[in-house]
Amino acid sequence: MQENLQRRTTINNNNNNNNNPQATSLESGMPSVGSIVWTAGRARAQQAINFYANIDYLRPYFDVEPKEILRRLLHALTPRWPSPEENIKSELYGPSMIVFTLAAILIYQMKLASHSVEDGTLIGTSFLISFGYWIGSSFAISSVSFVCNTHLNLIQILCLNGYALFSHCLVLFLATFIHTGHDHLLFYGLWCIVGGLAAIRMMLVVMARTINPRYRVLLGLFVSAIHMFFLLYLHFAYHELAESMN
Repeated sequence: MQENLQRRTTINNNNNNNNNPQATSLESGMPSVGSIVWTAGRARAQQAINFYANIDYLRPYFDVEPKEILRRLLHALTPRWPSPEENIKSELYGPSMIVFTLAAILIYQMKLASHSVEDGTLIGTSFLISFGYWIGSSFAISSVSFVCNTHLNLIQILCLNGYALFSHCLVLFLATFIHTGHDHLLFYGLWCIVGGLAAIRMMLVVMARTINPRYRVLLGLFVSAIHMFFLLYLHFAYHELAESMN
C-alpha cells in the first residue's frame, strides 16, 4: 500500500510539474494584456473627465437670464465712470451671441450687395474675422492691462469687449438698409455716435480699474482705438476683401 501511494504521489507531482510551465506562461501573459486594457480604459476615462470638467468650468459663464443680457446691452452704450465697488460681470453667453450676430450681418450685407458665396469661403471668413477680433483683441487688451496693473481678468475683458461689439452690430445693420454706396455721411455719423459711446464706456471701465494714473489715459486710448478702427475695417476693408474673393 505504501508503495502504491508513493507511486501515485510521484505521478501527480510529475503532472503538476508538466502543467506549471503552461500555467506560468498563461499567468505571465495575463498581466500584459490586462495592463493594456487598463491603460486604454484609464486614458479614455481621463479624457471624459477632462471634457466634462471643462464644460462644468465654463457653464457658469453661460448661465444668464435674457433680461440681464438686455440690461447689459443698454449699459454697453451708456458711458459712465464705474464705482470702485461695482463688480464687472464675467459672462460669455451674451458676447458670443453678439459675435455670431455680427458675422451674420456681414454675410447678409454681402447677400444684399449681390456677391456670390462659393464653397462657404465668405461665411468662414466672416466668422473668422468676427471671432478672431473678439478673442485676439481681448488677449491684446489683457496683456497690456497686465503690464499696466489693471484689475481685470481675461473673462471680464472678453465680456466687456463682446458687449461693446453690440455697437458694431447696430451701425452695420442700420447702414445696410439706409446707407448708399456713394455717401458715407450716415455711416460716419453712426460710427461717431454709436461706436463712440461703446468705446467710451469700455475705456472708462478699463481706466477705472487701472491703479497707476500714468497708464490710464494711454490704456483707455488703446482700447477705444482698437474698437473704433475695427468698425471702419468692417465697413470698408471687409467689403473689398469679399469683392476680391468673388
